[in-house]
Amino acid sequence: MEPTDPDTGATPADDDAAQTPTTISHCATLNEAQMAVSLLSSFGIEARIEGENYLRMLGSMVAGSDGIRVQVRQADAEAALEILDPGPESDFDEN
Repeated sequence: MEPTDPDTGATPADDDAAQTPTTISHCATLNEAQMAVSLLSSFGIEARIEGENYLRMLGSMVAGSDGIRVQVRQADAEAALEILDPGPESDFDEN
């Protein structure tokens, strides 16, 4: 049986899972991925581009089949998705 945090009831395994990187976006270009990371950073969410150094070295010679992956901690994934895709603008007047 794993010990639990008395304040939150979380186990160390739960904490590890929350820290696991998860892909939230697939971008077509490195610039697009960097803009997403910058936007998330401005909201206080730590994000990274998987294999960024590799992509910088080889550039467009290695176009990934599923795009360039932007990753955040699993605990931040829901908030990050909302920031990157906020949905329809509610106060936008089309008239």
